[in-house]
Amino acid sequence: MLAGSLIVTPVIIVIVRSFTTARLGAAVGFSLDNYMRVLHDPKILPMLQNSIVYAGGSALFGTLVGAMLAWIVARTNTPGKTLVELMPLYPILMPPVMKNIAWVLLLSPKSGILNNMLQQAFGIDHPVFNAFSMPAMIWVFGLTCVTLGYLFLLPVFLSFDPSLEESAYIAGSRPMRTLLRITFPLAIPAFLSALVLNFLRGLRSFETPVLQGSPGGIDVFVSKVYDSMSIDYNPGLATAYSAVLIVLSVAALILYVRTTRFSERYATITGKGYRVKVVDIGWWKYAAFVAVFVYFLIGIAIPFVVLIITSLIPYYDYETFMKFPTNVDLASYHRVMHHPSFVSGLYNSLALSIVIAVVTVFAGIVMAFTIYRTKVYGSKVFEFIGTIPLAFPPLVLSLGLIIAVIDSPFYNTLWALGAGLFIAYFPYALRNASGAIVNIHRELDEAAWVHGARWRHVFFRVTLPLLKPSIAGALFYIFIEALRNIDVAVLLVAPGMEYGPVTLFEYFRVGQWAEAAAGGVIYLVILIVTVTIAKFVFNVKFSL
Repeated sequence: MLAGSLIVTPVIIVIVRSFTTARLGAAVGFSLDNYMRVLHDPKILPMLQNSIVYAGGSALFGTLVGAMLAWIVARTNTPGKTLVELMPLYPILMPPVMKNIAWVLLLSPKSGILNNMLQQAFGIDHPVFNAFSMPAMIWVFGLTCVTLGYLFLLPVFLSFDPSLEESAYIAGSRPMRTLLRITFPLAIPAFLSALVLNFLRGLRSFETPVLQGSPGGIDVFVSKVYDSMSIDYNPGLATAYSAVLIVLSVAALILYVRTTRFSERYATITGKGYRVKVVDIGWWKYAAFVAVFVYFLIGIAIPFVVLIITSLIPYYDYETFMKFPTNVDLASYHRVMHHPSFVSGLYNSLALSIVIAVVTVFAGIVMAFTIYRTKVYGSKVFEFIGTIPLAFPPLVLSLGLIIAVIDSPFYNTLWALGAGLFIAYFPYALRNASGAIVNIHRELDEAAWVHGARWRHVFFRVTLPLLKPSIAGALFYIFIEALRNIDVAVLLVAPGMEYGPVTLFEYFRVGQWAEAAAGGVIYLVILIVTVTIAKFVFNVKFSL
C-alpha cells in the first residue's frame, strides 16, 4: 500500500498541475491556459516530429544491430564465442552522459577530433560530422539501444528449432537469404517488443536531447519539459508539455502489448526434441567476428579512450588532445576529487544506489507475491499501479515529486531523491520478481499452507530462498542503473544535496570537459569493478 501510494502521488500531481498556472508553493487555480500555450506553440509540430524521428530512428538502428549481433552469437560458428558473447554487453557499463560527452568530443563541428583529423589528412575545409544534429543524436542513442535488442533476441535465436534453417541451406539458400526469409521472420514478436521498448526509451531519454539536441536547436518534448522547469520555473507548463509525451508513451505501451499478444503464432518449439545447432557460414564467420569487434570498439572502446585521454590533459582542445601522452596531467582528477560537489555526490550516489536497490527489489518481491500467491482483494490493481511509471518519463515523475515535497522537510534531501529512484525502477523490480514467482509452482506454497504455515512463513521460508538468483541479478541491475541515473536526479538535486551523475552533467554544461571526463572515468571504473565482483564472485546474471 505504501509503495502504491508513493507511485500514484506524483502521477496524480503531474496531471492536476497541468491544469494550473500556479508557481511552486502557490495556491492552485484550475485553467486550460497551459494546454492552450502548448497547442498554440509554433514549435509543437516540429517537436512532435523531432521526438518521433529521434526515438524511432534510434530504436530501429539499435534493435537491428542488436538482432544481428544476437544472430551471430547464437546461430553461427563465429570464432571466439566467449569473447563475442560478452562484447555487446560492455557498453551498458558506461554512464549515458559520458557516452554523450565522448561523442560530442569526437563529432563536434569545430573542435571535434574526427573533423580535425579529416581536415588535416584530406584538406577538407568544412565539418563532415556534426554532434548537434539529428543523425548524430540517433547514432549515439541508437548505440545505447543495441544492448536491449541483443538481450531480447538472443534467447529467441537460441531456442527455436534450427531444422527450418537447415532445410533452407539444403535447398541452396545462402546464409544472408536464409537470415532474411526464415530466421528473422520467426523472431518478429521479440524484435517488435525490443523495437517498441527502445522507442519508448527514446521518448523518455534525457541526456542526448539536452546535450546534443538543444545546442543544435533540435527540440524534443523531454528537453522542453526540462527548460520549462529549469529556465522558466513553470511547473504547470512543464506538466502540460509532459502530457503530450505521456500520450506518446502510452501509445507505445499499447503497441507493445498488441505486438506481444499473438506471439504464440510464431512458436517453433513443440513437444518433439530439438537441438540448437550453429550454422557454418564459411569465411563470413571472420567478417562476423570483425563486425562484433567493430561494434565493441565504437560502442565503448573508442569513447572510453577519448574520455581517458581528455581526463589526462590540462584542458581540452584538438591540439592538446593530439599531443597526448607528452602532456599528461593529473590535475583534472585532483580537482574533481577535491571538489565538494563531486565527492559528496559520489558518496550520495553510491549509498543511495545500494539502499534503493535493496528496498526496490524487496518491495517488488512483496507486491509480486501478493499478486500471484495470495487472495488479497484487488491484488491485480497493485500490478497496474506498479507498472504505471513505465508510461511516464522519469523526468516527469521527478517533476511531480518536486511539487509534492516543495513545502515539506523532504525537499532537497536524499529522501526525495530516493523516492524518485524508487518510483522509476520499481516496475523493473516488479517485472523481475513476477516472472520468477510465476516460474515457481504453486504446489510448494500449497504444501506449506496445508501444514498450517502463515503467509510470512511461506514467503520467507519457501518463496524467498527460491528467488535468490533472480534477487541477486535484480539487485545489481538496479544498483548499476541508479548509480548511472541522471533524468530522475537532475530536477531533485540542488546546492547542498548533490548526486554524482548530475555533477558530471553540470561539469559538461559549463565547459569543464576535462573534469567531466575525469569524473566519468571514476564512475566507469566503479561500475566495472562492481560488475566484475558480481559476475565472478557471486556468479550474478545481469538480466531482467
